[in-house]
Amino acid sequence: MKDKELIVAVGIVIINKNNKVLIAKRPKGKAMADKWEFPGGKLEKNETLQECGVREIQEELSLDISIDNYLGFENLYGDDCDFCLHIYTAHKVNEDQILVLNEHSDHAWVAFDELPNFDLPAIDLPFISKLKKLLA
Repeated sequence: MKDKELIVAVGIVIINKNNKVLIAKRPKGKAMADKWEFPGGKLEKNETLQECGVREIQEELSLDISIDNYLGFENLYGDDCDFCLHIYTAHKVNEDQILVLNEHSDHAWVAFDELPNFDLPAIDLPFISKLKKLLA
């Protein structure tokens, strides 16, 4: 029996000075196309979870961020691979930075109570309640 691959990834909830959170829309042609997500990506070898989050946001959105809080992780078990997603909150190092969509088709800064209006992947949903406590 073949061992399943474990993919470890980091998602980042960037919170701006108005307490709005950044979500980004996955592009067509990718897994979960057109779903909104907390941006991030796969952990690379010899990289910490925080380093992964900072790198991924720089690559995907051209933003420099500072990690704030760890919200936890969720596991997703598939037939071919298992997926472990860690989520952190963060803020832009400089609020005046211009966001560039290098990987996503769209983005939105949304109030916490607007998140249910967006089609987020199921694995992101448990973090919303943790985020609510943090922003309260």
